[in-house]
Amino acid sequence: MNYDYLILGQGLAGSAVAMRLFQEQASFLVIDNPDTPASSMVAAGIVNPITGRKLVKTWLCDVIFDELHSFYPQVEKITNEKFFHPIDLYFPFTTQERQTEWVSQSADSTYQKYVKGIEYNNRYEGTLKSEFGGMIVGQSGYLDIPTYLAAVKKLLHSNQQYHESKLEDNELVIHENHVEWNGHTFKKVIFCDGYENRLREHFSFLPYRAVKGELFLVKFDEARFEHIINKNGFILPIDNDGTCKVGATYDYYKLTEGTTEKGHEQLVEKLEQITDTPYKILNHWAGIRPATYDRRPFVGQHPEIKPFWILNGLGTKGVSLSSYFSKHLLDVIEGKVELMPEVDPLRKEKQVQNKKPRQRNRKKKS
Repeated sequence: MNYDYLILGQGLAGSAVAMRLFQEQASFLVIDNPDTPASSMVAAGIVNPITGRKLVKTWLCDVIFDELHSFYPQVEKITNEKFFHPIDLYFPFTTQERQTEWVSQSADSTYQKYVKGIEYNNRYEGTLKSEFGGMIVGQSGYLDIPTYLAAVKKLLHSNQQYHESKLEDNELVIHENHVEWNGHTFKKVIFCDGYENRLREHFSFLPYRAVKGELFLVKFDEARFEHIINKNGFILPIDNDGTCKVGATYDYYKLTEGTTEKGHEQLVEKLEQITDTPYKILNHWAGIRPATYDRRPFVGQHPEIKPFWILNGLGTKGVSLSSYFSKHLLDVIEGKVELMPEVDPLRKEKQVQNKKPRQRNRKKKS
């Protein structure tokens, strides 16, 4: 059978590409390895337009957040499932200076779309450590990633567009303008295989900087939150009974699978900095994110193998970046726009010298 696209991986990137192709009624097949640990399945899924210790608008904030608030509700309608949850975010101010700074900055036209209000008193008195008040940020929320991925998988499976397999590099028969696999022909192959992409021989030149993250699932005895709380960590309420996700840790060096005692201690410390209220730990998760040194994803065409394309390296912002760059990638492939230089896989990063693709023997036919 002939297809337009083969998508490798059904995490956030692969699912976003698949849903856009589904809407375009393109012919495609998704292949996913169910035995590969997926960081998407244990991520909190938070989207937040104002981030970092300096509290600045995230990269490409305006266009990316417009896109994600359009894309996920569309997918909800197609799949008839609910998984995207807009919810305001609350930043407790840690100092009087930070409060004064944001009283002024919130009047800036570039922030008015996102800052919904400055509060001078502690909204969560007796629950939250916030003596200097805080800031309410809109356009934020979270994606229930397991439900989202399951809904996309169900849809694709019902349309015979999904296959589970551990696809090895040598299974792909590469031609100049197409690729063959298992008796099928594909015009394009899009690699969306997350952290496993570093093991692909054809993409071994990409300088990933993976980061491990750990999360808690907790239940507060009495505390209830109507916002995502962000204070050197986050508390994400996922129901009205005090159940929340808490995170996250960042480890660029010990990329072992599974949770750690160090991660447990860091998460407890983050909670202690936010609140003194009692809670019970229900679960502890860990995952390794496919990040990059400059925190920009890898999007574009392989420099030597024309049918190969990639959308990967989304890091900690997979929910927002996948919705936007899935569209950007397909627009580039279809010749509608030029590739954004900041995400070109061959860009030169500040921390890592760009390496040329290594020449390897590959299964190829003329």
